[in-house]
Amino acid sequence: MLSLCALCLAQAPTRLPETVVVETRQAAPLAESSPSVSRLDVAAAEESGVATLTGLLGSAPGVYAVEQSGEGSVGSLLIRGTNSSQTAVLLDGRRLPQGFSNSYEIGRYRLGGLASVEILRGPASAFYGANALGGVVDLRLPDPLSGKTGGRLAVEGGSFGRGSLTFGYLANDAAAGKPAGQGTAFSLTSSHDDGWRTNGGRDSANGLLKSAWRLSDALTLDLVGSFDAADAGLPGQTTDGNPAHGDPNDWQRDRGWLLSPGLRYSRDGLEAVAFWSHGGSTIASLVDGTDAFYGPFAYHQRFVLDRDEITAFADWRARPDLSLGVGASFESSRYDQQALSAGATAWKDTMESVGAWARADWRITAADRLRGAVRRDEFSDFAGKTTGELAYARALGKELSLHAKVATAYRAPSANDLAYGTSGGLPLRPEANTGYEIGLRHEDAVPNALSWTLTAFRNELSDLIDYNPVDYKTFNVAKARTQGVELGGEVRPAKGVRLFGAATYLESQALTDYAGIVTAGEPLLRRPKLVLALGAELLPDDRWTYGVAVSSQRGRTDFDWNSYARVALPDATFCRLWVRYAWDDRTDLSLRVANLFGEEAPPAALGYGAQPRSAYVGLTRRF
Repeated sequence: MLSLCALCLAQAPTRLPETVVVETRQAAPLAESSPSVSRLDVAAAEESGVATLTGLLGSAPGVYAVEQSGEGSVGSLLIRGTNSSQTAVLLDGRRLPQGFSNSYEIGRYRLGGLASVEILRGPASAFYGANALGGVVDLRLPDPLSGKTGGRLAVEGGSFGRGSLTFGYLANDAAAGKPAGQGTAFSLTSSHDDGWRTNGGRDSANGLLKSAWRLSDALTLDLVGSFDAADAGLPGQTTDGNPAHGDPNDWQRDRGWLLSPGLRYSRDGLEAVAFWSHGGSTIASLVDGTDAFYGPFAYHQRFVLDRDEITAFADWRARPDLSLGVGASFESSRYDQQALSAGATAWKDTMESVGAWARADWRITAADRLRGAVRRDEFSDFAGKTTGELAYARALGKELSLHAKVATAYRAPSANDLAYGTSGGLPLRPEANTGYEIGLRHEDAVPNALSWTLTAFRNELSDLIDYNPVDYKTFNVAKARTQGVELGGEVRPAKGVRLFGAATYLESQALTDYAGIVTAGEPLLRRPKLVLALGAELLPDDRWTYGVAVSSQRGRTDFDWNSYARVALPDATFCRLWVRYAWDDRTDLSLRVANLFGEEAPPAALGYGAQPRSAYVGLTRRF
């Protein structure tokens, strides 16, 4: 029965690669990984008409990723019903700067230059510390020592003045019969968008870099880097549904960077990694308008973040059936909130943390496996936190495995939570989650034949941070629960035919009352009760590719601040098409159409409608 379901539902735009890193921070076979792990192939996704990181993440089960105002705009990332600020986002295992709200603006990142994206759904603080309450997303770069050398140029343009240019190149010194000793992969992406709403224009650029040097047979030095820059208008809400009524004045300028050298040692059952990361971001913004309580307002501010991290961990095989691991990290984040106008607030702080963890992986029998991990983090500005996880897996056959896990995780209070003071001067506690899951993973022994996952999950959330409606300062107030079922898979039932998709059923529930906005027992805002995605791709010959994908969102609720009441958001169904033609072995032409039927239901929140029907043509050249 499950195999039949997998013919219709699929986990990702492409067959998952053989290994993943995100689950334990060390490479492991995909077939042995939890069904809560997905790895999405970026090249295949681009070929199937996926243009943004938000769009790619939204193709995985258990993940609701949506852009407020169309391609490249501010995006939200909700994993299993948790908030955007409760997921850690990494670049090749290094944590990206998290911003003042602990949220990662995934709309700032492009697919160009990435090899894959790995997703771990569910609490993961035992390995990743703060902000891994809901899950982890790891943007993986190509390995310059083993990747195929050559370059790629991609150009695309279309509706609403959107145009993009991506250039990438990988080079190494590999020779016939001799592995590479040094290699570099880099990419540059630039895009422009006029936007389809008032003040919705955006210009952005970003770059990715990974260099590696093989110092010996066992030791490798690498350097990971990134930068991004964007100048964008902020269209704001249009509660009457008219795009022309968006805010004409608000804007934001983003600048971000990361530079991280690291070492990896591998020999005789010992795997060790150490890296230092330095990164940060600068965001300048202007937000003005009229508030029902205070009248006209204008906030002109600059937010500067500098972040350093030193992390080291090692895993070794103590005996054939047992591996052990330890790790430690130090993080320092320096925040500078600068007031550029009279209405803004200036604030500075430095937050530091030290964490240590230990893990064990025991193969009890040929079919049974038990994993456990525990971690302790101490902070300079709030209470420490101990987290852990315990996972059990059983092979039910060569291709099918059963997995169960219980884990705890947390989100540290953000700079925004602390900048304006806490209610009553009480110290904030980290938000907490206890998660439970059980599921199945099937990986067919025949490559590209059939893969599927099925998982039931539950998150118990406590100490959630919000603003006290009396003094507008933060305090630990809320409890909530999210639970559901996620199903995904991919199948190739015949030559030249691929079926894929994902389905997530989510029940979310507030367990405490809050300010008349949420009453205990009501569902959490903006989370769809059902997300369903289905797609098919046909390759009738070596030159042509045709594809269609449909996604549907059902059962969302938002809060209308004008009427001060909860409202049901319209259900939405979006369809996209793509056609690809191989002009020759190195050149592809493409056409993609997004939102084919012009769906107008809001994809993100009340007042943020879907981007209308749009079409784009592209040219890709490999050399």
